[in-house]
Amino acid sequence: MILRDRPVQARFPHRGSKILLWPSAFTTVSARAERIVKYNPATLEPVGELDATSPDEIPRIIHKARAAQAGWAALPLEERREVLKRLQAHVAANIETISRTICEETGKPRMEAINADMMSALSATMYSVEKMPSLFRPRGTDFGKLSLMMRYLGRRSYIQPRPLGVIAIIAPWNYPFGIPFSQAVMAVAAGNAVVLKPSSETPFTGLELRKAFIAAGVPEDLVQVVIGSGSKVGNALASSNVDRVIFTGSTEVGRKIMAAAAQRLNPVTMELGGKDPMVVLADADLPRAAEAAAWGCYVNAGQTCVCIKRIYVHESVYQQFLDLFSEKASRIKLGYGWDDPEVGMGPLINASAVEDMEAQVARAIEQGGRVLFGGKRPNMKGHFFEPTAIVDAPQSSDIVQKETFGPIVAVLRFRTEEEAISMANDSSFALSGSVWTSDLGRGRAIAERMDGGTIHVNNVGYTFGLASTPWGGRKESGFGHTHGEEGFAELLEPHHVHVDKGRFARELWWHPYDQEGLELSRGLNDILFGGRYGRAAALLLRTRRRLKGR
Repeated sequence: MILRDRPVQARFPHRGSKILLWPSAFTTVSARAERIVKYNPATLEPVGELDATSPDEIPRIIHKARAAQAGWAALPLEERREVLKRLQAHVAANIETISRTICEETGKPRMEAINADMMSALSATMYSVEKMPSLFRPRGTDFGKLSLMMRYLGRRSYIQPRPLGVIAIIAPWNYPFGIPFSQAVMAVAAGNAVVLKPSSETPFTGLELRKAFIAAGVPEDLVQVVIGSGSKVGNALASSNVDRVIFTGSTEVGRKIMAAAAQRLNPVTMELGGKDPMVVLADADLPRAAEAAAWGCYVNAGQTCVCIKRIYVHESVYQQFLDLFSEKASRIKLGYGWDDPEVGMGPLINASAVEDMEAQVARAIEQGGRVLFGGKRPNMKGHFFEPTAIVDAPQSSDIVQKETFGPIVAVLRFRTEEEAISMANDSSFALSGSVWTSDLGRGRAIAERMDGGTIHVNNVGYTFGLASTPWGGRKESGFGHTHGEEGFAELLEPHHVHVDKGRFARELWWHPYDQEGLELSRGLNDILFGGRYGRAAALLLRTRRRLKGR
């Protein structure tokens, strides 16, 4: 291993500039390091290049993170809160700079970088600052019906929350700042260190995340970034001696990360794929529902785990909805949206993703579906694919059942409410979904019967940006939570402390065992759990004498 003692040059050819990144900022580079070259998927122009982290360096990086975490957790709470307040101020002041990096690496419209990535990050920071005072408060344990006895014995239990240690975050490319930043800031607020592996499609955005934390004043090694492929660096990180792995990505890769984490029994939080249903009832506000569908299906070019992928419309309003939806979708302008605020949809992340969309459309037609609009790549530079809707595909078809990470939605009709719920739940995924109706009581009732971690009534997919609400799924969409109190619970250890005032010389169940101890144990079980109180007073008196050591 050859360690560089000089900064690594990360080149940005199209900007005509270079930046210097010290190896300690994200990686130590071997003599034969893998080189990552990143292109803008909208313009196909180079964004920059840098060296990947050697998997052999992961243990050293985690060791440094663990040392930094000990110092961070030892700081007074208010001092840590002030750091996170500075973090929020830094991110808010640098929205344009960070958004530009996001847009260059993903090609997404500027509007989406600001409203999704940046707003999610800032929401999570504000929520974390607000919640920090309550995170570490001890809470008493209620012994229930045993409480009176425990008070007599002079005993109590309490939970003292404390940080887990080092949190590994393996992040996706679709929201390369919003997702890992919200996870990282909550981890740091809970007193942990973070080692982030951004997608190899978005490494420079990952470095922007660390830059923000350093600018706010966290210890140098508290938030570190490792660069490289999931198969090498991601697996090495998941199987290292971290204290939790948070993975966001496809179900297929999630299984591999779980297998790697299992080598050390590392706990995992899995936010995986989705196939979100939208149920449109006959009494829905159809123009609003169609407008929502046009955004919910095609935001981020459909490359969102909670994009609408299945629309179920009551047969009485089916054609009316299709007409409205087609008109709304036709207004979406494709392109690179950094300098054009009217661009509504950017490219897919790479050429392979475009080929996958073409294959899915062909398969949908083969299985009985029909293209309502879109269905092909446009005649333009970059990895673009048209907003697409498929109708007439059966519920059992691949386009309805399998994950589609791109701008394709299947639209189906239903007759009854029960049929709609059944079709919506007929999926191996259960991340999110929505129901649309003018009757809010009916909407809530249906939402409560739909599978998924989050079901919206008359809205779609935006609550990831509300850091106070939990985020997670079921089935092949994963398990565990980020965000909300449920997310913080996975970043803290519920450390149990039991205190005995020592009023008695011994315990009933201590050695030496004898006939009297057996009789007393049987009698106490009868009283406490069997509801048999005969001779209770005499039995309790004998027990007290034994505990006193007489």
